[in-house]
Amino acid sequence: MAGSASGWPVKLLAGLVLAVVAASGCGAGRESATGPTALPAPAPTPRTSPSDAASDPQPTATPGARSSATPVVIGERITAGTHTARPFDSALPDAWGVCAGQSGCLETAADDSIRITYTVPEGWAFGYGAAVTKPAAGTVAPSGMSLHFLRGGWLFRDPCLKVDTLPDIEVGPTADDFTDALAAHPLLDVTTPFDVTLGGYSGKYVDLQVPSDISACPESYFPWAPAFYAQGPSHRWHIWSLDVDGVRVVIQSGDFAGTLPEDLAEMHAIIESIQIQP
Repeated sequence: MAGSASGWPVKLLAGLVLAVVAASGCGAGRESATGPTALPAPAPTPRTSPSDAASDPQPTATPGARSSATPVVIGERITAGTHTARPFDSALPDAWGVCAGQSGCLETAADDSIRITYTVPEGWAFGYGAAVTKPAAGTVAPSGMSLHFLRGGWLFRDPCLKVDTLPDIEVGPTADDFTDALAAHPLLDVTTPFDVTLGGYSGKYVDLQVPSDISACPESYFPWAPAFYAQGPSHRWHIWSLDVDGVRVVIQSGDFAGTLPEDLAEMHAIIESIQIQP
């Protein structure tokens, strides 16, 4: 599929209560297989055929309301080597979809078979929904980071809305639909989408910068759902929206200005290793 880029820019259902994953392996459909340099700031840019990352145990989402509870980092350590996730398999308990209960949004079984393979070094862990992070760094400011495998979704007109609010800006199903909607949102600080290739598939890439002050948000900061909430003010999100044989797959990494260069380098290498099988 056409389109590539160089560089490294580097489930939360709407109205969900965020709980903590006291995880001993709650990433979606993880399967063990075998077994560079990222700039600390500004955010890195995408490269061709990146990969996944490992995760610091992360906050999880459960039906209910959005919460501003401080995330607790707990999770199952990953052995160094290659791993595979099936994050969208509806037969699995923590599968991710594209809907958050909003009227007119339909889930699909077309994503169930999608597998995302990635390679991690020592010191990484699984998080909720097949996320991966590094426990030593955590997920929150000043130096946290994480990597997520999502489907995108509808946007919130106001990313600071109260609990039990459903996303209210309808977003079409394609990779371009999602990044175009993010870039067009008047309250989101998003870069102009550009063509990129990751994991063997083409799509669009954007950076999303969380505001430096989100203290006015009743619970936390949610640009879209299903998704994870911001892990603090000035969180930097790096978003690849890919067309995997007609199914949108969103790879999202997050970091802060204080994330250590060596940690960003490991994240970069994980993203570089990503391969997607439809």
